[in-house]
Parts: sequence; structure tokens; C-alpha cells
Amino acid sequence: MRVACLAILLCIGVSVPPSYAEPLRLVYPNFVPYTFASEQPLAGGNFLIDKIMQELNVPYQSKMVPNYKRAFSDVENGMADGFFLASQNQQRDQVAVFSHPILFNNWSWFFRYDSYLDPDAEGFKSSAKVSSIEGTNTLRWLNKHYYRVIGKQKNVAKLAQLLFDLKRIDAAFLSADVFKTANVHTNIISGEYIEVVQRSAPFGIYISKNYLAKHPDFMLRLNLAISKVQKHYLDNSYTLSGIKRQP
Repeated sequence: MRVACLAILLCIGVSVPPSYAEPLRLVYPNFVPYTFASEQPLAGGNFLIDKIMQELNVPYQSKMVPNYKRAFSDVENGMADGFFLASQNQQRDQVAVFSHPILFNNWSWFFRYDSYLDPDAEGFKSSAKVSSIEGTNTLRWLNKHYYRVIGKQKNVAKLAQLLFDLKRIDAAFLSADVFKTANVHTNIISGEYIEVVQRSAPFGIYISKNYLAKHPDFMLRLNLAISKVQKHYLDNSYTLSGIKRQP
């Protein structure tokens, strides 16, 4: 409806503010469970972005791309105005501005109730048998820091089986949201585990510096909208598993 109204105004010669003359072009990677192409229900990240744009009252269009490299390239080359959900780094800061955090991606240890070990205790790194999912940053982190890694699992289901059923590992280490939203094991569904957060990384929206040069007030308005949406649609954990989708 908004796009149609803008078209009518342009045809009759009425001036339209630049902020609303063209939709904001956003791209996002296929990054399950945070973002993926789905109409019903929207992925958690897509849901929050939609609510933020509604709060901003800004028309936007979003398109899925294969990965973060492509998302950054589209913004760098002017094919998109921004991308989400992203973490901050120096390369991205050169061409875009990072918003206030929307969600936090926790890297967590998951233990069985009957065999909790303190990850900060002396000897944990060398004696505790741990594992993660192949191809993930969490697995790379374990190997980089010389933990006692037992294999690499293809998915959360295999990891949960190794931890809860076969008891071949003492702890699973991965993105907390990936673990908690995977309804693949009774212990995960019922919350029968102990979680210890190792580190927390903020996820936000990157907006192109070229776009902001044309819309200098946009980032301030965006950050205010993020704050309002967080208060309404997220619990105090500010994580994907804490989304409340009520109107």
C-alpha cells in the first residue's frame, strides 16, 4: 500500500521525502536458525527485522543470499543498503555502520545434569571430553585453544545423542540458539541440561555509509526502533530462544 501511495504522489508531482522515495534494500545470509527464507513462520531474525522496519515506518525489501561474504559484497558494491543479522568486524566497518545489538549469540557449554564440570576449573581443558558441529566457528575455537575434542558431529541431533544417550562426551559446545531451537532430543525440548555461557557476540544490522550519507538521521532512528522492538518482543536474555511473537 505504501509503495502504491508513493507512486501516485510521484505521478501527480507531489514531493516525497527522500527517506521514503525508495525502499531500503536489505540482504541476509541463509543462517539457520537466525535467518532463512520462509513466509510462515518467519525466521526469528527476519521477524525482528520486520518489526523494526514497521516501527521505523520505512518501506524495505529483503533478499536472501548464500552467505555473509555475498551479503558484504552486495553492500560494498552498492547492490544493497545493508545486511543482517551480522556481527561487527573491521572489514565491514569500512563500508557500513553497525547498529545497536538486536540479539546476542551465546557460545555455550551444555552438560548433563548429573555430570556438570566447571569450564573455568584447572584441568577442564585437558581432561574434559568435548565436541561441537563440523564446519562451525565453535569447533574451530575448541581446536585453536587445545581442548580435548572428541570427533566432530554433523548436526545437533548427533551431538545430543553423544552427550545424553551414549555419554561419550562431558560437554557439547556450540551456539546456544542453535542448540535450544533444535527440537531433536527430549532433553533439549524439556530443558534438561546445564548451560554455561563462554562468550557472547552481538548481532545487529549493518547500514551502508553511502545510504547514511543520503539519510543522515537514519541510524539514530534505527537504534531507537531496535530498543522499542527489543522491549516488546524479547525477554531479558536477548537471544533467539527468548523471542515473544505476540502482537
